[in-house]
Amino acid sequence: MKIYENVSLKNYTSYRTGGTAKFFAVPSTTDELVNYLKWAEKNSIEHFIMGGGCNLLISDQILDRLVIVLSNLNRHILKKHKKIYAGAGVLLDSMIVYTIRSYMTGAENMSGIPGTVGGALAMNAGAFGTEIGMLTEEIDLLGPDGSVFTVKGADAGFSYRRTAAVGSNIVLGGKFLLEEGNRAESEALRRDILRRRASKQPLEYPSCGSVFKRPEGHYAGELIERCGLKGKRIGGAMVSEKHANFIVNIGGATGSDIKNLIEEIKLIVLKETGVQLEEEVKYIGF
Repeated sequence: MKIYENVSLKNYTSYRTGGTAKFFAVPSTTDELVNYLKWAEKNSIEHFIMGGGCNLLISDQILDRLVIVLSNLNRHILKKHKKIYAGAGVLLDSMIVYTIRSYMTGAENMSGIPGTVGGALAMNAGAFGTEIGMLTEEIDLLGPDGSVFTVKGADAGFSYRRTAAVGSNIVLGGKFLLEEGNRAESEALRRDILRRRASKQPLEYPSCGSVFKRPEGHYAGELIERCGLKGKRIGGAMVSEKHANFIVNIGGATGSDIKNLIEEIKLIVLKETGVQLEEEVKYIGF
């Protein structure tokens, strides 16, 4: 068991921002993860669980806790008939490539979504009409008491960018049900989805993806653009010129720059349109 001290989190978040973790660990197996959690409990140290860091905004301060990054956890994919099992640390996009190469279809619309399978399951990630909850047969979870248990996908409480069953539990992996597919057709669909993402999203800059959830009856990006906020900057943080629901790090942005820009956007959009935007990005340490 290896616990590191005073580790910068900038290289572990898609924003390339974040302070320092006083203690830091990267487990590869469920047993290792349990041991790290026991160590934190024994030493009366709070812990925080990170996946691929793609939907997080971490403060610039020292986090006086054990940060556990799950990007290496259970990194294996198994196939049986029409079902795929992927561990929490598998990149979601890697799983999608695997399904296509295995002549399976159903996940292509999520091509290009950053982050891990564990993170995708925790927030019911989705794009272009497909959410991961639609494909999920089971989720393996680790409870706060150290118990490992399985929840059926139908009982997981999938909703827009939320999975009720995860809660205070930790995702270990998931089983997904897909259909038999034509590899050439699936590869063509994937290329089209990636092309559409590249044309609409500022993939050339660090970001967390969509900052705000979709308000009922509206699109967050359209509201922000209507308020003339494209290109607005605070420090190294900027509202993307390509897609207004993206805040990008154009160089040297701090967590505070990004958070202050988010707060200003919310105030202006509420004042100008009457719509209260709600963040999709999660704050840590603020």
